[in-house]
Amino acid sequence: MRFKIFLLIFCCTFFFESRACDICGCSNGNAFFGILPQSHRGFLGLRYRYSNFDSHLNSQLLKTKESFHTTELWGRFYPLKKVQILAFVPYNFNAQTQILPNLTNTIQGLGDITILGHYNVLNTFWDSTAHQVNHNLMLGVGVKAPTGRFKYDLNSSEEVANPNFQLGTGSTDFLLNAIYTVRYDQWGLNTDLTYKINTENSNQYRYGNKLTTALTAFYAKGFGQGNTLMPNAGVYWEYAQNDHDKGIINKDTGGYLASANIGCEAFFKKFSLGLTHQMPFAQELSRGELKANARTTAHITFMF
Repeated sequence: MRFKIFLLIFCCTFFFESRACDICGCSNGNAFFGILPQSHRGFLGLRYRYSNFDSHLNSQLLKTKESFHTTELWGRFYPLKKVQILAFVPYNFNAQTQILPNLTNTIQGLGDITILGHYNVLNTFWDSTAHQVNHNLMLGVGVKAPTGRFKYDLNSSEEVANPNFQLGTGSTDFLLNAIYTVRYDQWGLNTDLTYKINTENSNQYRYGNKLTTALTAFYAKGFGQGNTLMPNAGVYWEYAQNDHDKGIINKDTGGYLASANIGCEAFFKKFSLGLTHQMPFAQELSRGELKANARTTAHITFMF
């Protein structure tokens, strides 16, 4: 009798693990650029991003915590006056801990490299003394290369059987982006809109396309000689479609998230520092099985 009960529990556990394995936070989905350092100068710097999730919320046996740490080399240069190129080279460290039993899986390594090009459609900041209100509109397209490892195998005992717990997506993906900034005196407003188009990888897995947008108000206060402090606050929203596995919709993926952002940027002659904290206030992810917690981004960037 005890053996039958044990066998029943084991089979139920195995069934739920295989059915819900795709529920997890994703380190590859954040396309939030934030307020970029001084728009007229090239830069090179380091950016750190941290996010964490609680998953399998409706199961005592499968409750899991995931954390995603990314240290990213990022840079910008101008091949032409109205054209800017942004590059992002991430190194990821992911940890996944199942509460019962207390088991932790970790992976680390190079993530997916992204290149994004913008054309400056409108920029009155180049001659800001001639205008009371200044505008800057940039439209861009980008590509994300599959440089991060993607190894998703439900039957493997050595790999985490979860497509959302990977160093990369395994696919070549494309981005459409628009950034608009308006400023009057010391006050300004920055809007960022990105649509990410994902393709199918070699495992026949395709992440759902994602739309992200942010609206950030800022105040620029000069101090010292040529230095600027810029506190900022705003809102961020993202929506992801369902993933597809071998052409079949995975309904335990996708959803929306809205968060409040607060941060501060400090600009000096040759470098800048920045910190942004995102606090979710509304979300519906993976049909309620996934909860996103606060996110933090920090950078140190050298201008040239």
